[in-house]
Amino acid sequence: MPAFRICVLLLILCLPTTGIAEQSRFALRALGVKVGEMALTSDLSTSGYAVRGRLSTTGLAGAIKRVSFVLEAQGRRDGNRFFPRLYIEDMDTGRRESRVRLEYRNGVARASGPKISDRGEYAVTDAQQRGAVDPLTGIFMVLRDQDTASLCTLRQKLFDGERLTEIALTRRIEEKGQIRCVGAFTRLAGYPPGDLRTGSRFPVSVTYVPFGDMMRATRVEAQTIYGAAVVVRK
Repeated sequence: MPAFRICVLLLILCLPTTGIAEQSRFALRALGVKVGEMALTSDLSTSGYAVRGRLSTTGLAGAIKRVSFVLEAQGRRDGNRFFPRLYIEDMDTGRRESRVRLEYRNGVARASGPKISDRGEYAVTDAQQRGAVDPLTGIFMVLRDQDTASLCTLRQKLFDGERLTEIALTRRIEEKGQIRCVGAFTRLAGYPPGDLRTGSRFPVSVTYVPFGDMMRATRVEAQTIYGAAVVVRK
């Protein structure tokens, strides 16, 4: 399902600084055309967070299968560090529905659902995935409103129940009041060699603009195995 993988790759996502829920909407574009939409509802407190997202593809005249995802994540936080407790991913292709559930204990996810399979020698070990967050928490960490000092300091592993990746945004470019964080999305484990031959490291950048006394993400750009992809706040 290319559109979802592009989404995760882009971070592969605006929160208030109090416990008030907020909704944000994004357009997903690839190869110069709109391929999907994403809506996020999020709630952040000083000690916890909860986020819910809905992603749907456009179909693109049959080139991309029409798929919708409803994602949920919740957990605790300590400053800029996030520790998920639960992640749920519901997928509907119109013909088939499936659910993935990750529950966390001591920084390790336990997965269940039809998407999860034994990948044999490619399976991600507990040691490898310890400290990783789920895909939605990773998206949330990138696209939430942040103070200027927090930007471009992110290095976080992500685990979706099968594959382990890392998002790193560590280079900072400031221009005309905007800040662009530049880095990469890297496949780490859970991939057979054939998948890795198509690429293992993909450039990513996120642009933030002033929003009150915070900075707000407005655009994510990335290279993917499907070509250039963009997420734009609506």
